[in-house]
Amino acid sequence: MSKQIDLVEAATSFTDSDVTQSHQSYRDYQENTRAMLCAISLVLSDDAAHIAAWMRSRTGPDGRRVKWLSRIWFASRAFAHGNQAAEAFLEAAKAVVRMSAVHQEYLLAEQQARKAGGDDAKRKGRYETKDGA
Repeated sequence: MSKQIDLVEAATSFTDSDVTQSHQSYRDYQENTRAMLCAISLVLSDDAAHIAAWMRSRTGPDGRRVKWLSRIWFASRAFAHGNQAAEAFLEAAKAVVRMSAVHQEYLLAEQQARKAGGDDAKRKGRYETKDGA
């Protein structure tokens, strides 16, 4: 992850953001989303490792040790589920990065259309509609 974030602060910023305000606010929204997804992925992965370590040394409620095969099975299952969830969050973060690239490509196409000039420069962008809207 490129920088450390405070998840509470990021979540507040996420809910209060107005993504339609400007292109910069949309970029900030995407970066905030990506940072939160990466942070959640790290937390899930770390928690899964701690849960698995705790499960491997767990004793039963009456003080007797839980059977080793059950402990190992539950530990590996918790570890695997945590890592799969972490990978899912990382894939979501990658999707946000791809969305950001599409947005940047759109902005470049719009800028090139404006540079080309003409009477109808604002309408010559990438997403021109048939009815001129």
